[in-house]
Amino acid sequence: MTPTNAAFRIAQWIVAGFIAMTCASAFAQPRYGLSPEALAVFNRWVLAACITDEEQALVEDMRRYREPLAAAFRKAIVDGPSREQLKDARAAAEERYAVRAKFPIEQYAIEGVSRQDLARFRRVSRQTYVDDQVKRFATGYRANAVAGLGIVAGPQSRAVLARIASNRSDPLALTAREALKTADRQ
Repeated sequence: MTPTNAAFRIAQWIVAGFIAMTCASAFAQPRYGLSPEALAVFNRWVLAACITDEEQALVEDMRRYREPLAAAFRKAIVDGPSREQLKDARAAAEERYAVRAKFPIEQYAIEGVSRQDLARFRRVSRQTYVDDQVKRFATGYRANAVAGLGIVAGPQSRAVLARIASNRSDPLALTAREALKTADRQ
């Protein structure tokens, strides 16, 4: 190996090491560059199935991190849940389907539900059920981001909400209209 080739190889390894370190630090960054505290508030909000008694404390926490959360919510509306969150939602839906499939529905007298509805319940395939549940999770996540944006709204966030609210075919339109009402009350 000539000295020129050796120097070139060393330079390649240095560049490769630099790229690897840069990528590793990028993966270590919390989602949307939020601080650990703001990320915890963000996750509590977007992953909530229902906000109840703790809502006021959570809203106060959201206002404490207003600017970084506004940017994160705007991105979350577009991005939806992370791949890992979707993977977890899919796994949970698979587990629920397995329990559902084993349930001996025929052994129970169910009132208020037609035979056709019960037959339709039994015919739902694993794939259909899981895909529906993952889709519902992703839509709920994005809807929570829209609602959160209404709480921390500034002018840029209001513009995003108004755009979503005006698109009647967007499944988030109703949530955006309510989020704008929330923003107006503040």
